[in-house]
Amino acid sequence: MEETRQANSTKLEIFTFGRFLVKRGDKALSEDANRSYKLWELFKYLVTNRGKCILPEVIFENLWPDKDYNDSKRALRTLVYRLRLLLDKDSTSNNNCIMFSHGGYIWRPDSEAWLDLDEIEDLYKKAQEVRDSNPTEAMKVYKEAITLYKGDFLPESSYSEWVIPTRNHFQHLYIKCVNELLELLEEQSLYSEIVDICESVFIVEPYEEDFHLYYMEALVKEKKVKQARSHYEYITAALYRELGVKPSPEMREIYRVMHSNGDNVEYDLTSIQESLGEKKEDQKAFICDADVFRYIYKLERRRLERSGQSVFLALLTIGNSDYGVPPKPVLKDATEKLLHVLQETLRKGDTITQWNDAQILLMLPGLTLEQGDSVLARIQKNFKKYYNLGEIVIRSKIEPVIPL
Repeated sequence: MEETRQANSTKLEIFTFGRFLVKRGDKALSEDANRSYKLWELFKYLVTNRGKCILPEVIFENLWPDKDYNDSKRALRTLVYRLRLLLDKDSTSNNNCIMFSHGGYIWRPDSEAWLDLDEIEDLYKKAQEVRDSNPTEAMKVYKEAITLYKGDFLPESSYSEWVIPTRNHFQHLYIKCVNELLELLEEQSLYSEIVDICESVFIVEPYEEDFHLYYMEALVKEKKVKQARSHYEYITAALYRELGVKPSPEMREIYRVMHSNGDNVEYDLTSIQESLGEKKEDQKAFICDADVFRYIYKLERRRLERSGQSVFLALLTIGNSDYGVPPKPVLKDATEKLLHVLQETLRKGDTITQWNDAQILLMLPGLTLEQGDSVLARIQKNFKKYYNLGEIVIRSKIEPVIPL
């Protein structure tokens, strides 16, 4: 691909992923894009809608809806003329890239220009054609395709509605290319290559969970369990912070695999997955280690600044009627029973941790103070209803979590 383009040094080359660039040979024609803003916006629009014949009125409506032109056809004809002069300068071909047909303008179907949009489509089709018969060749072609994708389609025009469908299409195509390449590499047990590929695609698509799963699984296969755990901590925190999503079942499974490959686990966000237990517990409140609770608490404080959603922190203290601490066997029994009541009483999304031998902390999102008081009263009622522990008393306090 690169050799062919270099051999045609006078061919117009158009790059649209990650940044917009039009060049012929070593000369970048789009360097003065700010000074020729209208020309290049028209160029981008025609390239995006290549294969379509577009009327002048439609072009103006999509590109400059706030402008009022008495003669839109004449104004557009002038822009196209200037654009042709700019594009065809130093060209050895007599074919203009833009032609007029049936009252509208169209990007010439037989244009000799090289376009990364068309190239990545062609490479994906080629890879699929040879995938079953020649996986080695398919992997090579997939790699060429994903190398072309440097980021979002026309990022400097991301707020233009006409860009969105094409941008989404190629983002999905890129994700398919990467996933299919990683699948082939996994079938060939090429784990070090999976690691290299993933580290490069994280720059472009940092929150695509499948890529991170392939990456961590490959690290485990390469006996780099510590690195896999570190990455797990990073990506689960990032997904929660940026997107507000908790680890999927697949993420929890890779955590268990990593945990089984070593004796030591630091108490951080990864411990959440270990505490979840059986799948049926997914529908109940989440019990976690105190360090994990502290970590989630910090994330919630940061999220409060953006979401505005109320979150309450509640403290339950197990004691005697005279405010003393019960004997250890009694305290342990009371704690286990209270945790059971909490899981049965609280909602999915609420978080529970045993803070110390005699105290339990709760994080209750999306409530008012009155609703929080009602929750605590219901906990007290359910505990007394199901368990008769004599002089054991549950004392509770609640207050809102304060944003950072």
